[in-house]
Amino acid sequence: MKKLIITGVVAAMAFSSVAQAELEISGNITTGMAYQHDDKDAANTVAGAIGAGGVTQGDLSWAPTANADHFGWFVDQVELDVESEFGENIRARADLDFYDLGTPSTVRGGADAFFLEQAYVTANIAVGNGMEFLVGKFNAPVGLESVDRYENVFSTYTPGWLFLTPKQVMGAKIYYDFNDNWNFDLAVVNSLNNSLTGNSAYPSGLLRVGANWGDEGRESFWHMALGFGPEHNTAAGQTSQNTHFDMLGSTWGNFAFGDYWDLGWEATYRQTNTLNGGANQKALAGQLYVAYQASDVWSVQARGAAFWEINPAGARGGSGASTTGGTWSGFEGVTYSGSLAATYEITEDADLLLEYRFDYASTAGAALNADFHTGVAQFAYSF
Repeated sequence: MKKLIITGVVAAMAFSSVAQAELEISGNITTGMAYQHDDKDAANTVAGAIGAGGVTQGDLSWAPTANADHFGWFVDQVELDVESEFGENIRARADLDFYDLGTPSTVRGGADAFFLEQAYVTANIAVGNGMEFLVGKFNAPVGLESVDRYENVFSTYTPGWLFLTPKQVMGAKIYYDFNDNWNFDLAVVNSLNNSLTGNSAYPSGLLRVGANWGDEGRESFWHMALGFGPEHNTAAGQTSQNTHFDMLGSTWGNFAFGDYWDLGWEATYRQTNTLNGGANQKALAGQLYVAYQASDVWSVQARGAAFWEINPAGARGGSGASTTGGTWSGFEGVTYSGSLAATYEITEDADLLLEYRFDYASTAGAALNADFHTGVAQFAYSF
C-alpha cells in the first residue's frame, strides 16, 4: 500500500510539472527547384567525398558529367522546433527535421528522411550577468552560415562550410555575456567532426568569442572560434591514440553600413593530423559578400568564396587526387565560386530567394579543371 501511495504522489508531481511547463512549437518549410550545367571537363573531377561529384558544383549532389544538364525540385526541410520551460531557469528543446530523400543536396546527403538537429536542456545560472549551461546535441557555434538554409543570405552553401565547419556537436557548453556587447561560448564535445564520432579517450574543446554593436535591427557582429582535440583518422593500421590532433580556427562577421548595406566575411583553417607518419590534412577557406536592401521587400546580394586543400609538401602534385585523405574536398587544388542573388519578402514570414552561382575547380593535374553553372529558386516559410 505504501508503494502505491508513493507511486501516486510521484505521478501527480510529474503531471503537475508537465502541466505547468510552457510548450512552444515553431518551425519552417524550405523548398524550391535547382538547375545545374556541367561544362566540358566536369567528368574529370568525379573524385569527391560528398555525393558522387565532389565540391565543385556547390552543395548539389548531381554527379558531374561532361556537357550535361540537371534539374530537380527539392524539399530541403520541414522543421519543427519544440521548446518547453520549467520554471524560470530550466528549458528543454528539440529540433526535428524532415526532408525528402530525392532532394539534390549534399547537406541532406540522401540519408534518413528524419534528422534530429538539436536536443538539449539548458539551465540559467546566477553568475555575474547570467550564465547559460547546456547539455545535449546542439548546433556548433561556428561559422557565418546557418544549418537552416532559409536563414542564410544565399541559398547555396560555401565549400568552407560544407567541408570544414562542424554542424552539430554532442556535449556540454556554457554561454556568458560579459556585457551588452561581448559574449562567449565554451564547449566540451565528443568530436569536431560532422559525424559526431571520434576514436579518442578524451573530448575536444571549442571556444567562441564574439561582439555585437549598433542599433536594433542593424547590428554589426564579429566572432572568432578555436577548436582543438585528440581526434584522428581511423584508417587501417593506425594504432596509437590521443597523440594526434584536430585543429580549427575561424573568424567571421558582418558590418552594417548605414541603413542599406551589409558586408560579411569569413576565414577558416582546419588541420587533421594523421597517425603513423601519414600526411597531415590541411585546408583553407574564405568568403566575402555584400548585401544591399533595395526596397522594403527586395534585397540583392553578391558573394565570392574559395576553398584550398593544401598539399602537405607545399607543392602541387600531378594527379589532382587528394593527398591528405580525401575526407574534405576529395581533390588537391582550389575551388572558386561566385554568386548573385535576390530576395523578395512576400510576407514577414515568407521569402522567395533566387540565386545564380558559378563554380570553378582548379585541380593539380593537367586538364582536370572544371566549371559549373547553378540556378536555384528557393521558397521558405517560417512559423
